[in-house]
Amino acid sequence: MSAIQDEIDEIDTPALHRPDVYDGLADAVRELLDATVRTRIAAAEVEALTARLRGVSRELLVDAHPGSLGRVRGADEWGGNPANPVDGRRNAFAQPLQIHRDYENQRAAARFSLGAPYEGPPEHIHGGVIAMLLDQVMGMVPAFTDTPRMTAYLNVTYRRPSPLMAELGVEAWVDRIEGRKTFVTGRIADADGRTTAEAEALFVALKPGG
Repeated sequence: MSAIQDEIDEIDTPALHRPDVYDGLADAVRELLDATVRTRIAAAEVEALTARLRGVSRELLVDAHPGSLGRVRGADEWGGNPANPVDGRRNAFAQPLQIHRDYENQRAAARFSLGAPYEGPPEHIHGGVIAMLLDQVMGMVPAFTDTPRMTAYLNVTYRRPSPLMAELGVEAWVDRIEGRKTFVTGRIADADGRTTAEAEALFVALKPGG
């Protein structure tokens, strides 16, 4: 048995298969993340709240996995890695993104809207977040062909700012396949269909044992 499989087995506990419970926890922290960015309450109140929140963190860590969650067994219940910062259901930084897969046409797509915690230029999404979203959705496409592949490069072109608190769409599709290499194209568009960012990427299947 591989070290990776050992890790998966180690964290295969009943608690990790309770999305009805842990989704609510992640949603609450997601709301807290947004509130932390936008709050204007007095400094004295912030200090008191900070102490309370640190107490909550200590309670949660009474029984916690010592490292990465990795990919838990029964991943379909989570929709993938629960810690993923784009679509992980236990990661409060994630929305999480609901990605629709079109296996027949080798395409993936999602709708999303991001708030204050993702701001870069005033009232617009940080460019690094845009690249992360594209990498996640584009990275799902090569798996439609055979086996998952790793990102070799991702080139992003920013056509116009992507607005916060507005519905946007991200989509990706296979451009061509050359042996172990899969070339993927992706883009993000606003509600009017205008491209705000586009990308090209190369995903490579790892060699056996590599």
